[in-house]
Amino acid sequence: MKINSDLIWALALLAVAAASFFLGMKKENLKVEELLEERHAEIEILEKKNQQLSEELTSRGIYSYPQATVVSKLKAAVATVLISLNGQDPIPNLKLRRNVIFNYSAKETLQLDQKGKFSDLGTLKPHNPSAFDIPLEEKEIALHLEFDSKKNQWHQYIWIKTGTNGNIATFWVITNENSAVIDKHIDPEFPTDEEEKVLLWKGERIHYSDLKMNSIFPPNN
Repeated sequence: MKINSDLIWALALLAVAAASFFLGMKKENLKVEELLEERHAEIEILEKKNQQLSEELTSRGIYSYPQATVVSKLKAAVATVLISLNGQDPIPNLKLRRNVIFNYSAKETLQLDQKGKFSDLGTLKPHNPSAFDIPLEEKEIALHLEFDSKKNQWHQYIWIKTGTNGNIATFWVITNENSAVIDKHIDPEFPTDEEEKVLLWKGERIHYSDLKMNSIFPPNN
């Protein structure tokens, strides 16, 4: 009888173990299914937001626009201005007029030379940027880029400061043909005053957070 009892207990334990295993598997499957459902819902939300953003950008006419980034080497005498496409659709027949203003903090205004320096960039495509060099003759430089295609026009205003270590920091704003802000950026190292305002030219300062999308820029000068 003892053998039969042990056998019964063994079978019972085996049955309990099997039941626990299958229940655990079922719970794990449920957890995986729930996790997949959550991820699927998150993906759907992100896709919807991306679609909304795409539609918003398209409706504002800024789905694709040129964007310049200033790149320099440590203690180099020149910096490279790299112009890339922000968006998906190439911009054909893109032309650029650029003005460079040194020591902008001493200027009463940033009235630009209407001639400037002209470049024909052709078709600006993704992953195929254009570039030009500017001299770093002074510690501070203001750069105005006027982009013009047959259909649209954009302006990018860039302020460049060279620190004592030779590194540069930039602050820039991009506007459309209506002077409405469509993009902006400021490096963490770019100098601001005690109120965290950026100096645009002598006597004119602006708080970066006050630059809202679709707001008008620059202030009347």
